Amino acid sequence: MSAPYILWDWNGTLLDDTEAALATLNEMIAKRGGQPIGMEFYRDHFAFPVRPFYDKIGIVAHDEDEWNGIAHEYHEVYGRQPKKLNPLAVTALEMAKEAGCRQSIVSALRQDLLEADMARNGVTEYFERICGSDNLDGASKLDRARVLLRTLSDTVPSGTHFVLIGDALHDKEVADALGVDCILCAQGSHAAWRLRAVAPTGETLVDALRLALGMP
Repeated sequence: MSAPYILWDWNGTLLDDTEAALATLNEMIAKRGGQPIGMEFYRDHFAFPVRPFYDKIGIVAHDEDEWNGIAHEYHEVYGRQPKKLNPLAVTALEMAKEAGCRQSIVSALRQDLLEADMARNGVTEYFERICGSDNLDGASKLDRARVLLRTLSDTVPSGTHFVLIGDALHDKEVADALGVDCILCAQGSHAAWRLRAVAPTGETLVDALRLALGMP
């Protein structure tokens, strides 16, 4: 059987930024006079689209202009936080490459920020396509994933087996809507118990890739 085509998520999957995201939200909560949230609460409740979660933790927008302001505030604060690649990211990308997998990125992060992030971390060369969002809204990436698959349709053989690897329930939702397989990784934004309820889940990025490759 030919190697699968791997569609990688970025934030929380290849990029280890969960602590940065939590620190960002707690700074925003403090600015509004609220109480900070802990990592366990974050991983037990965070979800995409992000707006209902923001309401839950007291970062409330009353109209679209206010929501756009919150989105820009988040990325301004988040941009100051230290972030790094998942320690196993390069190992997993090299494993996929050696297994004959073609690889692309599909992300809810705005395209220019995504490309800059990947270049800064030195991993751009692994990917055929980098497909990010056109906004800062933190909403669904399904439309962008559909665009990516249409773009790839002329360059991959008919019947290619696609596998999306991510760290969130939304990645499973996107994979289901696309009709592709999904493997989740428990190192990111969602607690493992949430992920295991919906899809095969690896404890680490390498574990997730091994599941995608059908390796024991």
